[in-house]
Amino acid sequence: MDWKRWYSELEQDDEAWEVSEEVVLRGVAQLFFCGQNSQVEVEFIVKADSEEQAQAIQEPTEKQKRTWEQYMSYASTIHSQILKSIHHHYTSIVEKYRNVYSSWGEDPDEYAPYVERAEQLLERLQPVSILISDASEEDELYLNFSCSWDREHGLGVHIKQMKVEHIQGAYTLYDLE
Repeated sequence: MDWKRWYSELEQDDEAWEVSEEVVLRGVAQLFFCGQNSQVEVEFIVKADSEEQAQAIQEPTEKQKRTWEQYMSYASTIHSQILKSIHHHYTSIVEKYRNVYSSWGEDPDEYAPYVERAEQLLERLQPVSILISDASEEDELYLNFSCSWDREHGLGVHIKQMKVEHIQGAYTLYDLE
């Protein structure tokens, strides 16, 4: 893929700039996750200390680019480990979700069934976005999924040095740092 061209085509938030605001550069990329081909939104968050600095941001930082390109080059290798980690996390929370769906009068097997193998989660899981902040360390990113068991919040996977660091709801995962 022509990364230089892709970076230059990223869309930039067009909100009014304020001092100490972040600029979000967004793009779409194809991601092949454990046999699933998905379009995911990629967000690079770049801090700006002034309006002038914010307006000058055209591309992600070099550190963000290296993180993204390394992730994409190792994606096929690390995705199976990510899926196994998600499965481990899922088995620890599935009972909680089953109880909630039962209390709502819904069939828990429809949204949060018991599964034995990680691959069984693939039909219940879809990668939707990747977030890379300039405040993060190099080789650190967040991979976000929609999932059947938590349709409102989804699932977030914090990846550091191309290994799973933590898994939690997508909207609460970023509060850990």
